[in-house]
Amino acid sequence: MSGYPNDEITNVGHHLSVSNGEWNQQTIYDARNVLLTQHSVDVSQQTPEQRSGKIVKPPIYPNHILHPEIIPSLDEVPAELIKRRHKRFNDPSNIDSFEIEMPLAIASSLQDELERAVQHRAAQDRNHDQTSIPESADSANNLFQGVFEKESYPTIETIEIDEPLESTSRQNLPRASIYDKSSLREAFQRIKIAGDFDDMSHIEDLEDAVGPLLRAMVIREKYMIFSLQSFPPTVAKFLTKTLEQEDQSRRASSTVRANTEPKLRTNSGGTSGQIPPKHTIPSIPTRTIPPQVSPNQKLPIVENDPHPFHPPVIKRDEAFNIPLLEAADVCVKAEKGIYRLHIPDDAKGWVQVDYPVVDRNQFIDDYTLLSAMITDGPLKSFCYRRLQYLKSRYELHCLLNEVKEWAAIKSTPHRDFYNVRKVDTHIHAASSMNQKHLLRFMKKKMKTSGDMHVYKTKDGKLMTLKEVFDELKITAYDLSVDMLGVHADRNTFQRFDRFNAKYNPLGQSALREIFIKTDNYIDGVFFADLLKEVMSDLEDSKYQHAELRLSIYGRSIDEWDKLANWCVRNTMYSANVGWMVQIPRLYDVYRANGITKNFQEFLTNLFKPLFEATIDPSLHPDLFRFMHHLTGFDSVDDETKPEKPIITADMPHPEDWNMKDNPPYVYYLFYMYANILTLNQLRRARGLNTYQFRPHCGEAGAVTHLVTAYMVAENISHGLLLRKSPVLQYLFYLCQIGIAMSPLSNNSLFINYNRNPMLEYFERGLCVSLSTDDPMQFHFTKEPLMEEYSIAAQVWKLSSVDMCELARNSVLMSGFSHEVKMYWLGPEYQESGVAGNDIRRTNVPAIRIAYRYEALCEELRLLGNAYKSRQDRKEKDRLLHQMEKKSTSVANIEHAVLNNGKHESTSNLPKPISSTINGNSGNKINMSRNPTTNVKGAAFHKQAKDNLQSILDNFNAIIALIRVDDPQLNPIKDQLPRILTNTTDDFEIRVRAYNMVRAFESLLKLVSDLKDQAVLYDFRAINDAVKAQRQRFKNQQSDLDTKLISLRDRLALELVKFEDEYANKSSFKIPKE
Repeated sequence: MSGYPNDEITNVGHHLSVSNGEWNQQTIYDARNVLLTQHSVDVSQQTPEQRSGKIVKPPIYPNHILHPEIIPSLDEVPAELIKRRHKRFNDPSNIDSFEIEMPLAIASSLQDELERAVQHRAAQDRNHDQTSIPESADSANNLFQGVFEKESYPTIETIEIDEPLESTSRQNLPRASIYDKSSLREAFQRIKIAGDFDDMSHIEDLEDAVGPLLRAMVIREKYMIFSLQSFPPTVAKFLTKTLEQEDQSRRASSTVRANTEPKLRTNSGGTSGQIPPKHTIPSIPTRTIPPQVSPNQKLPIVENDPHPFHPPVIKRDEAFNIPLLEAADVCVKAEKGIYRLHIPDDAKGWVQVDYPVVDRNQFIDDYTLLSAMITDGPLKSFCYRRLQYLKSRYELHCLLNEVKEWAAIKSTPHRDFYNVRKVDTHIHAASSMNQKHLLRFMKKKMKTSGDMHVYKTKDGKLMTLKEVFDELKITAYDLSVDMLGVHADRNTFQRFDRFNAKYNPLGQSALREIFIKTDNYIDGVFFADLLKEVMSDLEDSKYQHAELRLSIYGRSIDEWDKLANWCVRNTMYSANVGWMVQIPRLYDVYRANGITKNFQEFLTNLFKPLFEATIDPSLHPDLFRFMHHLTGFDSVDDETKPEKPIITADMPHPEDWNMKDNPPYVYYLFYMYANILTLNQLRRARGLNTYQFRPHCGEAGAVTHLVTAYMVAENISHGLLLRKSPVLQYLFYLCQIGIAMSPLSNNSLFINYNRNPMLEYFERGLCVSLSTDDPMQFHFTKEPLMEEYSIAAQVWKLSSVDMCELARNSVLMSGFSHEVKMYWLGPEYQESGVAGNDIRRTNVPAIRIAYRYEALCEELRLLGNAYKSRQDRKEKDRLLHQMEKKSTSVANIEHAVLNNGKHESTSNLPKPISSTINGNSGNKINMSRNPTTNVKGAAFHKQAKDNLQSILDNFNAIIALIRVDDPQLNPIKDQLPRILTNTTDDFEIRVRAYNMVRAFESLLKLVSDLKDQAVLYDFRAINDAVKAQRQRFKNQQSDLDTKLISLRDRLALELVKFEDEYANKSSFKIPKE
């Protein structure tokens, strides 16, 4: 499965279509790879372009991302939602008429991938002299080839166990290898739903759902690519393949962003000039190949070393010894709350750099559309059924393959759950220790640093640590965890205010400032020492890692410098720890206290120092170094606060938001995302690391918070409210958006443990991981992450395979460097499916990875098939509409035939045909070009007259045979002999109808001959129209037969009644005429 932070849009060596080739060559790379390699590679090895700040050639984005409005099928989605907003149910006839091609066989590309992965692993086991088998261009292009192929299936719907297909090119691998394909084939039993899938009427609401779902996926792809965050390559290829044909057909009608070449220059005298030639621009691959292996090299043989790649070793004392870059000749200007990059131009002064930007109005349109989707009835029903199907499918998979999965991990030497890498992707630094750890630390400091001045009161008085506790009348002996009062209990349930108060030891904010703050009188020395003990515990465990969140409040412009100085001064580095910054949404508090004047000042305090440190590191040297170890941003606060849950175009811009009300959640996230986008573009241009946006979302509050996060966040924390929105949950699954869940935290605050949806998300295939959130409030042991896993395993009966999969997800979601992930997960971890998994490092069997990948591909294929069928149906409707306009002659024929008794003269019959042949007055075809053409034209003319005359004659005869209501005849006298001879009449009617069909077939043959002679202006339209008329007459014949049979039966009953009446009477007199 894919869809994780460092997954790229395309894979190296994959050949895509010509229309997207340039985009794939210039695809966005994750600059975090560049950042963290600077620890092992001297900064002086950077290219001159990176050091000088020149922006490399901007990537060419897919047209459906830049201009989704040019694809009508996606642009029509808002109108479709409005049209069916009040529709309670669908017309079954619409479902029955929905045609789709749905082959469910395993794509050959997937089978090839399994073979390549198995062969590659076996080759590594044998230390054989061969490299990994590259993926062929055809396989890459046809990943979703099932969308465009037709296959026949049995008409009886059954559930079958489908074994992987044999490949004719499979190599003979040793059976002893745990990666042997034959072993995998014997172990992995797949679930396949077989049946007649020529139409998709059995999948309700599929036609209504496919358009909105594809539009939503394109929206997320756009926002992720623009901000240099990750988007699953499997899904990106699916969207490109599905929308490619329609996109290319309209590419000429759209104007793609001008391919201008932005340039930066340094202040040391370098000129901007032209962008260097293409061969001088550094090529950053989408995945890093270990330096020991190249396409033309043999795999090195390393004795007793199962890990051919090792990350750079960084000593703590050298972690912040990073040389500063030269200043770049660029400036940033805040425009309506969003910082824009500007570069000097000799003619125009400062001009804006041409990089992808997100307009607020466009964001509002996308947000409004997604908000409408999550309330659409048919879409909700479809997504809920697909999620239930995925859950049931997983349960069947476990029943069939659980034993084999256990066998696979048991046969893996050395590796088990305890020694696989696992990352706590959601943990706050201020509460990263458990309550007992904090208690011991406070007692230790009271004994060793009691006479140290640690606190300054509001009146300016300095107090030692001993004096602080003396004022509270507490000694070190008296302290206990119960007295600390930092642990959550039943009283914090649904009370976020009480939970926030738990951050104050003994209920005293002064103790919080002394022990767990970075900016205090002692410059955060106690907090640094406390975190170093936490990091030491993680290093002792070796396989546990954490991404600690530090706070930036946005109250002043120097907050970033203070935090960076604290980190550098105290050498806050550990190989087991990554740093994130959380931004509380507390503008209303600052505005009420007069700290900030408007929301723009809040944004300036947050982002201006970051831009300055990136442009000119000498202005903020410590901040520049700290940013090398920063992985992302978070947005935190109580989501249950009342707010206006939507953003509208008439909302004030940040410089005009000077009221005391707090902006809504979506307002915060949009401006944070927009500025992170600009920052990432700038840092990528300078060859530096970029950042993820990973907010708290979906813990409580409105479901629309998740809509915003779906658009702009790489992954989220909590996500509990996804259980209330099947549409968003299904979209999170399709896009494989990471969700860091904390069941113990949720159990104390918002939802009981047994009701937590984490297990349901995991079974359905969402990318979830376990995290601790706040060990000080919710955990008891020294290893809170292991405590989280152990409780989940006990409550939900998770297997070792399940826990290892959760651990692997946590690594993929994390912001650790690409090189580190290569060591933890394997050099090919960015590949999709089995090829990206190394069981020797993850302890996740290939069976489980293959199942997840195939399930995702099947869902994507389902949408692709439905989309193709829908587009084909629309195209057929369009062509039929055109045919109806052009086939006036056929309409005249139908009118003449259906006119009872009103016959046109034979001489007038060929005129419609002649009109059809000639076409419009402006497009007449010259029939007298040569004698041969004239002769053939005359023959066609005569044959058409004969056929039409035959049709009319037979039709009149049929009418005459069934006319039983002549007013001049006595009804009983006229019907009696016909009843007695109805068999003969019925036979004659059938013969006449058969003659009419023969005449129509002759006309169709005539049309075919006319096409060969090229005498029709639009022979295809005429031919299709004639076929349609033929079908109509067949239908009319069937209706006529039904009416005749009904009439016969009714007259027979009348005859029986008449006979009974005649028998009961002594005489029967026929009325005189």
